Amino acid sequence: MAVFWNILKRKDCSLKTCPLTLVAFIFSFFLFISAASAQGDLLIFPKRIVFDEGKRVKQLILSNIGKDTAVYNVSFLQYRMNENGGFKAITTPDVGQYFATPYLRVFPRTITLAPNESQIVKVQLTRSTKLEEGEYRSHLYFRAKKNNNPLGRKENVLDSTSISVKLEAIFGISIAIIIKKGTSNTITKISNLFYEKDKELNHFINFNLYRTGNMSTYGDIHINYVSNNNTIVEVAKIKGVAVYTPGEVRKVKIQLKTPKGITFTGGTFKVAYTANESKEILADAELQF
Repeated sequence: MAVFWNILKRKDCSLKTCPLTLVAFIFSFFLFISAASAQGDLLIFPKRIVFDEGKRVKQLILSNIGKDTAVYNVSFLQYRMNENGGFKAITTPDVGQYFATPYLRVFPRTITLAPNESQIVKVQLTRSTKLEEGEYRSHLYFRAKKNNNPLGRKENVLDSTSISVKLEAIFGISIAIIIKKGTSNTITKISNLFYEKDKELNHFINFNLYRTGNMSTYGDIHINYVSNNNTIVEVAKIKGVAVYTPGEVRKVKIQLKTPKGITFTGGTFKVAYTANESKEILADAELQF
C-alpha cells in the first residue's frame, strides 16, 4: 500500500487524475479491512477522525461506487449515544459533553462525484489554543442531493387522470470527528457477562461495557471459547465499538459463530476489548460454565 500512497503524493497525480484502477485497488483494500464506512453508493475512509496533539489537517477519501453521478452536501451534526449504541440528534450538549464544531473547518462543502470517482475532503483543526482539557466530538454528515435525472432512467408518459406517488430514498452517512486535549484518564470495564441461547438455537454473549474518565473509549471486541479439552476457537469479533462521552455504559449483545464440533457445553468464554490500533487490552472478562 505504501507504493500506492507515494504515487498519490506526487504533484502530477491526484485522486481525480490517476487511473481509476488505482483508486479501485485502494478502496477494495480499505473495504476488505473494514476500515471504511459506506452508505448507499458512498464509501468513506477512514470511518472516524481524531485530533490528538498531532496534525492540524486530516483527510477523508470519498468514493462514489454507484452507477450515477452523485452530489453530496457536507455539514456537522451533534449526537447523543444511548446505551444500545444508537444516536439521537441534539442541539444542546449534555452535561459533560462538548461539541467539536466550533474548532473545525471542512472543505469542500459540496462534492460532485462521477461513477467510480474519488475526492479528498480536508478537515482542519482551528482555534486549538482556546481548548480546555477534555474531549470534543461532532459528526461530519454527508448527505446525497436528490438526482432528478439518474443515468439510465427513461422518461415515462403519465396518465394525467391518475394519481401517482413516487418515494425516493435520500442517503446520508456521518462519521465522528473527535478532538482530544490533554491526557486521558479513561478506564473501561466489562461486567454483567452472560450466555444466552434463543428458540432458534442461536447463541449470544451479553455484557455491559462501562466507561469512566474524561474521554471516550473506542476499540474492538474479541470473544474466544475454550472447550473442556482446551481447544481455543474465535467465536465473535466486532470492530469499532465506542462508548462516547458523557455516556458511561453500552449494552452489548453479540451473536456467536458455532464452529463444527463445538457445542458450548462447559468450557470458558473469554471476552477482550482492545484498542482499535495498538491492540492494547482495555478490558477483559471470562465466563465459565
